[in-house]
Amino acid sequence: MNATVVERDLVDAIESTLFIFPSVPGLSQDLGIPGLRGRITKISHPLANLCGDARFSEREADAMIEKVRQRYGDLVFGWLTGPSTRPGNLPARLEAAGLQHVDSIAGMTLTDLTLPIDVDPKTRVREVTWPEAIANSEVMARAYGLPIEMMRLFNEIAASSADRIKARPYVASLDGDDEIVAWAWLVYLPDSPTVLLGGAATLEEHRGHGLYTALVAQRLADARADGRTAAIIQGDRKTSAPICAKLGFREICGLEIFASAHE
Repeated sequence: MNATVVERDLVDAIESTLFIFPSVPGLSQDLGIPGLRGRITKISHPLANLCGDARFSEREADAMIEKVRQRYGDLVFGWLTGPSTRPGNLPARLEAAGLQHVDSIAGMTLTDLTLPIDVDPKTRVREVTWPEAIANSEVMARAYGLPIEMMRLFNEIAASSADRIKARPYVASLDGDDEIVAWAWLVYLPDSPTVLLGGAATLEEHRGHGLYTALVAQRLADARADGRTAAIIQGDRKTSAPICAKLGFREICGLEIFASAHE
């Protein structure tokens, strides 16, 4: 494994890792459209049915948008754009086709995993098994603001992909209490020195106590112990991105999510 990473590879990883998990029979399937990554599930939600990383020409764009719309049918779907998206004016074309801009994401990286992070001693982080993560889908969904069935789906996809994509789920508690009030994933990019700090969230009533920071610190320590040398996140600009900036992460790209309208 090459222990050094260049920024272009980190940007590529940030753009592509929202599609890192393979199709799982009965849970998700590949969109199946050349020049585009994407998945289809049975849940009508823009993150459950997400496509992006587009690579097609400007003259093809409108026809491709219509092809994607037909492929998803009545399902609500999302479309991710980033610095490598082609054509470059695809975001404007998506909006012209009736999709709405719903979120902006900061693609951030940390390339010194030895950077010290102060953690509140009242926080307790522990790794759990995938069956435990699936069993706690309800609290994870509340923390992230997702439908419960969607959080369970993501956990089941990650659990079912364990032989192909190494991922580790974590939970966090406060003051020695075993009540789970925050959670996170650590995902190892195949054949890469980079890890993705994915899907972290804290229950709203427990925010502001350093739980997110503790989850970042634990995942970085575990990644470093496994010989990884870089980390990336797709950070919400309103919540996680400002925290990660204080912890030493720097933004290297931006991602935008567009969503089809509900029927």
